[in-house]
Amino acid sequence: MSSNRKVEFPTLEMERLNLRILTLRDSEGVFKHFSDEEIIAFHIEDLGCRWGLFDKNDNSLIGTCGFHYLRNTNDDFTAEVGFDLSKQRWGRGLMVKARLLFD
Repeated sequence: MSSNRKVEFPTLEMERLNLRILTLRDSEGVFKHFSDEEIIAFHIEDLGCRWGLFDKNDNSLIGTCGFHYLRNTNDDFTAEVGFDLSKQRWGRGLMVKARLLFD
């Protein structure tokens, strides 16, 4: 039996990043981020839930992380976790920290 519960995803705060669910207000930053072919090289078309990764200094979108390939079988939810980060931020250890939230 399925439930119609509303699922709320919290804003997550880290030392250098804020993670929050993307909204329509973020559409310009999302478009710019996913316009980079190196960022979308392994992107899959699928439903899921993603948090935007925002730099705490200027609130700019620098990546996303979250669940994709969500599925509900036998009242048991499973998903895969995916991450992407703007090239300008590669090599700074940001995704290592963000990944810890999903462990």
